[in-house]
Amino acid sequence: MIQRAMLAAVASAALLVASLLHVVSGEAERLQRDAASRAGAVIERGATLYGLHCRTCHGSRGEGVGQLGPALGDGQFFTKRLQEVGWQSTLREYVVSTTTHGRLMGTRPIYAGNGATAVMPPWYEEQGGMLRSDEIAAIADFVLNWQATATGQLELKRLALPEQNPQDPRTIARGEQVFKKHCLRCHEAAKGGASALAGPPLANIATLANGRREGMTAQDYIRESILIPAAYRREGYAAPDKGQDCGAVLTESELAAVIAFLSR
Repeated sequence: MIQRAMLAAVASAALLVASLLHVVSGEAERLQRDAASRAGAVIERGATLYGLHCRTCHGSRGEGVGQLGPALGDGQFFTKRLQEVGWQSTLREYVVSTTTHGRLMGTRPIYAGNGATAVMPPWYEEQGGMLRSDEIAAIADFVLNWQATATGQLELKRLALPEQNPQDPRTIARGEQVFKKHCLRCHEAAKGGASALAGPPLANIATLANGRREGMTAQDYIRESILIPAAYRREGYAAPDKGQDCGAVLTESELAAVIAFLSR
C-alpha cells in the first residue's frame, strides 16, 4: 500500500514538473510573440510617419527620388554609409541623429535644393521640426527594417501594380479632383488667377516648364515643384512656409494624376 502510494506521489510530481515545464516553455514563447508584436507595431507606426514626412524625398520604398534625396533602402546604405561619413556608433543612432538634427551640408551631391538651404532640415520638434523623439525612433526602426531585403538576406515577391496612363481622361479627371482638394489654396489652374494667391497660376505650366530647369522634362519639373516647393521660386511670390510639404499629403498615385492634369 505504502509503495503504491509512493509511486502515485512520484507520478504526480513528475506530471506536475512536466506541466510546469510546458507552462514555462509556453510562457517564453508567448513573451517572444508579444515582443515581436510590439516591435511590429512600432515599425508599422514608423511606416505611417515615413509616408507622411520622408517618402517625398527618399521614396516610398527607400529607393530615393532623383536629386531630392538619397536611397535609404539599398545595400550601400546598410553596408557603407557609416564608413562614408565616419560615424562611430550604430546605424540606428545615425538615422535617429540625422533625422533629429538634419544635415546642413551633404557628403554627396546636394539633393534638396539650390545650395543656399540645408540639405535636410531638423525634424525634432525642439529644433523647429514636426516630430517627437518617439516618432523619430519609430521612423528609424522602419528604415532599418529594410536591411534584410537591401542586403539580400530576404527576397520579397514584387506586386504588379497597375500603371497610370497620363493621357487617359480618367487619370486627368482624377488629377483635377486632387488638385482642387489640395492645391487651390495656393494656386489657380485657369488663366489669370487672383493676385492674393500664395503661389503662381499654373495655366500652361507644362509649356512654361520646358527648359526652365536644365535637363528636366516638364513632368519632372512639376514633380519636383510639388515635392520641394522651394526648389525653384518665381519672383513676386513668397517662399513656402516652413513645413509646407505639398507632396507629403499625396500618394504616388495622386501625385502622378496631378502631374497628368497639369501636363494636359
